[in-house]
Amino acid sequence: MPHTARTALVLQGGGALGAYELGAARRLYKDQDFAPDLIAGVSIGAITAVLLARPAKGLKPLEALEAFWQKVTVSGLFLPPPLRPYASALGNPNFFVPRFDYYALPIWTNIYDTAPLRETLSQLVDLKALADPNARPGLLVSATDVQAGQIEYFFSKDQGLSLDHIVASGSLPPSFPMTQIGEKYYWDGGLFDNTPLGAVLDRLDTSVGADRTIYVVNLFPNEAPVPSNMQEVTVRTQNLQFANRTGADVKMLGRINEVADLMQALENLPGGNPLKDNPAYQAVAKRHYIRVPRIVAITRPDQVLGFGGSDFSPKTIEERAVEGFKQTDRALAA
Repeated sequence: MPHTARTALVLQGGGALGAYELGAARRLYKDQDFAPDLIAGVSIGAITAVLLARPAKGLKPLEALEAFWQKVTVSGLFLPPPLRPYASALGNPNFFVPRFDYYALPIWTNIYDTAPLRETLSQLVDLKALADPNARPGLLVSATDVQAGQIEYFFSKDQGLSLDHIVASGSLPPSFPMTQIGEKYYWDGGLFDNTPLGAVLDRLDTSVGADRTIYVVNLFPNEAPVPSNMQEVTVRTQNLQFANRTGADVKMLGRINEVADLMQALENLPGGNPLKDNPAYQAVAKRHYIRVPRIVAITRPDQVLGFGGSDFSPKTIEERAVEGFKQTDRALAA
């Protein structure tokens, strides 16, 4: 299947931090002509991706995403104000709820049930379009094969997708249960790679001279001060686990640029390419190596502290959305 994507949106995972992606989407979709050819995400990024790529009939992409965050915001009005950011520990009615089969506690592999998430998404996602491999834009999500210990990418143009693929991408242990697809069991894709940039690069348009742009929304900053105590060590470790590896991907693609340059030089030799019939050359030519695309990075500047990824309180959700909008605006201006 030919690669056709020239613009892509890549979304990280990070639980309630996904409200930052809501803000980023508000700014991106403010431009009427913003319509990426491919949207990719992991965990909460996969949820953001499916809502933007396959909104339910009657809803625009941003409307579906806004509706989702309205549903999963937890007010915690029954708690004193200082404790309201922790209200979701008791459950999020439209996202996840605690298990109560305590008699089975010794064989638990998860704490919460994510059935409410399926119900919420079934109301906001066009399931028929989700299952259609010809639907646009392209949709890519990832999950970790628990037994094989390998990342697996699910691309809409290769196969029809279902809510199982979206839920699998966000099945973060030990909070959420493994998701079964076929005979395999999956956990959160962010355990392996929280920024599916490499998988997106593989699916970009390979036409010579094609103008390619990838917007990457990072919920975890790469840079931060050196820790000075154990609490800061814990925070830094958590953030590094889910930070992006964009630099490494681009560095590798830069090496591939050199191969592309060599291929072009051979093709432009006055006497013709002397290696055109060489099997090794033909094998490399089939790879359709491309140059580094333009990458617009939109990154939260602050590390995630403690319970931050689980704070679904209205105040925090809106603060993150506002932050995402402002920083996306700056990134686009730059």
